[in-house]
Amino acid sequence: MNTYIEGYILGTKYCRKNWKHGGVTKFVNEMLTFSNIDLAQFCNDHDLEVCAVKLQISSSKIIVLCVYRTPSGNVEYFLNSLEQILNQLYTNSTNIIICGDININYLNNTNNK
Repeated sequence: MNTYIEGYILGTKYCRKNWKHGGVTKFVNEMLTFSNIDLAQFCNDHDLEVCAVKLQISSSKIIVLCVYRTPSGNVEYFLNSLEQILNQLYTNSTNIIICGDININYLNNTNNK
């Protein structure tokens, strides 16, 4: 990866294995304490691309989860895997922030929504 953002470091990433130009990353402010969470077992190109970091800010523990699903990705795989990830990461003392792009058009009347 050749991206540089002043004041930030690469906290975690997932790069696609079989397709070009894709994946997810999380950059973290260099002043923050963090650890990488390995979620590679859940990654499946196009269906779920995911990475996460755990931040320690004051007395708070925060997990930032970055997810991506292509518009043609398998929605069932995405949702089932996301549920497994959340079950694995959840504790009463940790806040979870999910960000990313799930590519589900809620304006279309389909089973995906």
